[in-house]
Amino acid sequence: MSYKMISLDMDGTLLDSTFHISKANQNAISQADNQGKVVIVATGRSLSEMNPYMDELKNVRYFVLESGAVIYDRQNKKILKQSFFDYADVQKIIAVSKQQDCMTHYFTNGYSYSFLDKMKKMDRYQMSKLKQFYLENVNQIDDFDQFMFHYGHQIEKIILYHRSIKDVIKCYDLLKDINVEKPTVGISVEMSPLGINKASAVKWLCQRLGITADEMIAIGDSDNDLEIMEMVGLAIAVDNANDNVKQICNIVVDDHDHDGVAQAINAYLLFQ
Repeated sequence: MSYKMISLDMDGTLLDSTFHISKANQNAISQADNQGKVVIVATGRSLSEMNPYMDELKNVRYFVLESGAVIYDRQNKKILKQSFFDYADVQKIIAVSKQQDCMTHYFTNGYSYSFLDKMKKMDRYQMSKLKQFYLENVNQIDDFDQFMFHYGHQIEKIILYHRSIKDVIKCYDLLKDINVEKPTVGISVEMSPLGINKASAVKWLCQRLGITADEMIAIGDSDNDLEIMEMVGLAIAVDNANDNVKQICNIVVDDHDHDGVAQAINAYLLFQ
């Protein structure tokens, strides 16, 4: 099978454990672009959180962001599609967040927002490695009422970061009657509008580009990659992926610290 397109997850896949994109991965993406292959990034991050990587991803035009809630065309600097929560669901999620000791992270119009006091205490929520990144790339909410007045009806994704797995389990129980997407992602609870995930966004983009799912490769590591793995012609897991991902993938490549993405591109996407 000759594949035309590959979807790359960011955290735990394209990014190594120090949150960098290796030269080998960058070179493989460049070679794929030179051969006319379409390389897209499909991530839970917002557009603003991708800014530090845009120079390294100069050969990537399309970005599926916020776990599928936003599709961005980097060439035309334009959001092609975005999906919002029902406002009533946002209110319910806020009510749940107030019942727990957690850090709330809001996404709207390609940008992400949180509270400065919480970001300064990210070690409390098992996110110390990303503390400086968040302080530099996540917008601060100064007045929550004003924030909700301006953006409450345009919320695309919400993450609740917790102190322990026990708190995560409790959060899922509190959220059980709220009809939104809730994939399991480690110590956090990530929520998207119902029916919105990486797969739904990539399917929309494929139709726009005239590429079928069978002509696609996807590579990832965690549960929010599962739907896209089940959709594409070739599903690849990096070796550090969780068991749920590995069980449904056709192939396992090296881990994110050993250029697994480059290995996948060189072996299965490029003309040999």
